[in-house]
Amino acid sequence: MRRVGSVTSCAKVTLCLLNIWVLCVILVVALGHWRVFDADLSLHRFHDDSHLVVMRELKEEANLKTGGFSTNKSKSAEASPVVKKQIQEHKPAAALTAVQQEIEDRVSTMTQWCARLHPRSRDVASIPAERLSMIMVDREHRLLFCQIPGVAQNDWRRIFIYLSGKVDVTQHLKISAYDAHSKYAPLLKKLSDFKPEERKKIVEESMKVVFVRDPFERLVSTYQNKFQARYSKYFHESFGRKIIQRYRKNATAKSKKEGNDVTFNEFVRFVLDSEHETDGPLNEHWERYYKQCHPCVLHYDFVGKFETLADDTVEVLTRAKVIKKLSAPYVADTFRNSEKSLKTFFQTVSQADLKRLWNIYYPDYNLFSYSYPEVLHTLFQKSFHDY
Repeated sequence: MRRVGSVTSCAKVTLCLLNIWVLCVILVVALGHWRVFDADLSLHRFHDDSHLVVMRELKEEANLKTGGFSTNKSKSAEASPVVKKQIQEHKPAAALTAVQQEIEDRVSTMTQWCARLHPRSRDVASIPAERLSMIMVDREHRLLFCQIPGVAQNDWRRIFIYLSGKVDVTQHLKISAYDAHSKYAPLLKKLSDFKPEERKKIVEESMKVVFVRDPFERLVSTYQNKFQARYSKYFHESFGRKIIQRYRKNATAKSKKEGNDVTFNEFVRFVLDSEHETDGPLNEHWERYYKQCHPCVLHYDFVGKFETLADDTVEVLTRAKVIKKLSAPYVADTFRNSEKSLKTFFQTVSQADLKRLWNIYYPDYNLFSYSYPEVLHTLFQKSFHDY
């Protein structure tokens, strides 16, 4: 009897302690001191909002030293003499405009991240030519532009083609997207066309420009344009068929043959496996920006964004002193998915795959000043509350 009573007492004590522990956990979570959603740190460990602090410090230092323009003594991040001249010529009498300051902040963020990731700067001559094929060069106007599919690529191809002076059109947007990629494509010079030593000279002499977009939003846009769109026969035949055969159980013969009804979840799984299975680059439509544009080697002077495309385009054309050779509108109308729309797509993807997807694209979020995707935050919050 004594032994039974002892066991009962121990059980009561254990239960009491367990209740106290549960109560403490509830209080800590309620007070926000324990980030439950970080139990798997793979979602958050790679995104670092310190770039916001870096931007503020650089801005303050720049205002003290130059009256508004950010400076950087690092040789690898220093702007070329040509760019310095362009900036000085367009420097406002007073403070920078909001657009100009935002662009300077983006460049500063990119520079700081590159210093952390690649403290020993590489030379552009060391990059294989085939990895530089997305970078357009206009030697006459000393412009270098990294074109990224899904980020106003057609607009900038039209601009470069029109500036060549070899097309008979009155306005650059009158050049069709098809002609920009076929008929007039030979007019576009790429950095990969030049010899290594010549590439180095071009990079030093040119104003280097890149435009980016929220990576997850671009992924959805790519899916809509290349897989949902009925006219995209090339992607249906080249990728759609393979994706359906690989990831869809009990796929119909029609789907296997036409490849035109790939789901977003299937597309994401294909991207994830492609990244894992090959050492080479991904398809340019879903490849990471840093892999296509090499920001830590080229050290871009101008970082534009799809989210502010019109204003950023005017600013870069003004700095390059070519805006008078063109006529407005400079870019075509753009379409962006709402957060609600993005959620509709990403909620079809498993949490494990969302984590893997984040691990692929997080460097672009950091390098180009994008915040942690709201759609991921929303979906993981919802998952916890459902549980």
